[in-house]
Amino acid sequence: MDWLVVAAPFLAELRNLRRPPRRRLEGELCVYIPARGLDEPLAVTARYAVVVRDRDEECREENCLRVGTVGKAAAMESALSAAKCEYVALFDSDIYFTPSDAVYLAEAAGDGVATSYRLLYGSGFWGWVVAAASDMGFTLMGLARFVWGGAMAGRAGVLREVFRGASKALSDDMYATRKAKALGIPIRFVYLRLLGPAPAERPRGVFKWLARQYAMAVREGPPFVKIGVVLIAAWLALWIVHPSTFLVYTVAGCARRLALKAPCSLLYIPASLLAPLFTLAAIVASFFIKEVEWRGARFKL
Repeated sequence: MDWLVVAAPFLAELRNLRRPPRRRLEGELCVYIPARGLDEPLAVTARYAVVVRDRDEECREENCLRVGTVGKAAAMESALSAAKCEYVALFDSDIYFTPSDAVYLAEAAGDGVATSYRLLYGSGFWGWVVAAASDMGFTLMGLARFVWGGAMAGRAGVLREVFRGASKALSDDMYATRKAKALGIPIRFVYLRLLGPAPAERPRGVFKWLARQYAMAVREGPPFVKIGVVLIAAWLALWIVHPSTFLVYTVAGCARRLALKAPCSLLYIPASLLAPLFTLAAIVASFFIKEVEWRGARFKL
C-alpha cells in the first residue's frame, strides 16, 4: 500500500502516454502568439507566427496583429475572431516551438482541443527549482486534463467557442478548460519539446510564481482541477514520510526531459529534491490567496 501511495502520481501520468489519433489537416493553419508587452522579449520562434499585441502597444514585427483589447485572454479571443484559417495554434510568447509542433498539435486536436505542456530551464539553481516544480504540471495534466494556454490548437470554430467571452478572464488556461468541459469539447494531450526560461531565479520569486499558478487553478479552475491540486498536495505530504520518493521524482523528471530532448542540468537533481517542498507550501498558500499580481497589476480572485 505504501508503494502505491508513493507511485500514484507517476501512475496518473500514464494517461498522458496515450497518443490521440492524428488527422491530416484539411485546410490552412494559422499560428498566433499573444505578446506580453514591449519590454518582454519574444522567443526566437516567434518568426513562425503572427504576434498579437494589445491596443496600447505598437507592432514591431513584420507579422503582427494589433487588437483593441488588453490582456492575454482577450488577445487570444480577438486573434481567433480575426483568424481566416481552418485551424489555429496558439503559443506563449516565451515558448520555443517549431512549425512541425504547431502542425502536430493541430492534427491531434480532431474535433476537440489539443494541448501540451512546457519544459522550463534555469540559468542558476533556483531557476532549476522552478523548472522541477513546473514539471509537476505533467502529473496534474494526467489527473485532471486541462487546457494549457501556452500551447493549444484545433479548428478555429472550436477554439472560438472555447474562448468566447474570455476577454475578462484572468486565467486563460482555466477559462478554456471550464468552457471546453461545459461544451463537451474533448481535451487531448500530446508531449512536445516546448522549452521556456524559468520565470524566477530567486527563492521568493520561485514561491510567489508557484503560489500564483496554483491560486489561479484553485480559484478559477473547474472542480476536477481543484481536486487534482488537492491530491497532489496530499501526495507531496506523504512523500515527506517516504523521502526516497524525492529521488524517484528526480529520476522520472530527468527521464521525461531526456526522452523529449530537453535540458536536464546536473542542478536539476538537487533542485528537484527541493521543488516538491516549495510546491506543497505554494499549494497550501494558494487556498488563502485572494489577490494576485500579474504583469504589473493586482487582481482579485
